[in-house]
Amino acid sequence: MGSKIIEIINRIPPYQPTVAVLIAILYLTLLPKPLGEEEIHLFEGADKMVHFIMFGGLTGTAIFDRFRISRPLTIRTALLVALASALLGATVEYLQYAMHMGRAGNDIYDALANTLGAFTAVPVCHMLRWLK
Repeated sequence: MGSKIIEIINRIPPYQPTVAVLIAILYLTLLPKPLGEEEIHLFEGADKMVHFIMFGGLTGTAIFDRFRISRPLTIRTALLVALASALLGATVEYLQYAMHMGRAGNDIYDALANTLGAFTAVPVCHMLRWLK
């Protein structure tokens, strides 16, 4: 079973998972109501956890994409990927504000959650041995 999963993963073109995660993040963060009229109420601060997971996922996926094509990143380069992800998160926050489409934007706590998620992915990927 495990080798079958690895075979399927290896058939996915390089960087396609990273692009898919990026598109999902942009869709979920820049559209005024990406889930339609559905309102999901979880708990106080759940949106910060979602931001953390989205940008940690983006960083982790980019690092994994390099690992799976046998070109693992160094920790320094992985930190640069995390920085790029965090900067994207800050840009998204600004765009939410600037687009005036019903999203608050410019939320420093969302940007902080994006950054923490992006940089937390690096030691996690290191523990998974996806880095040089």
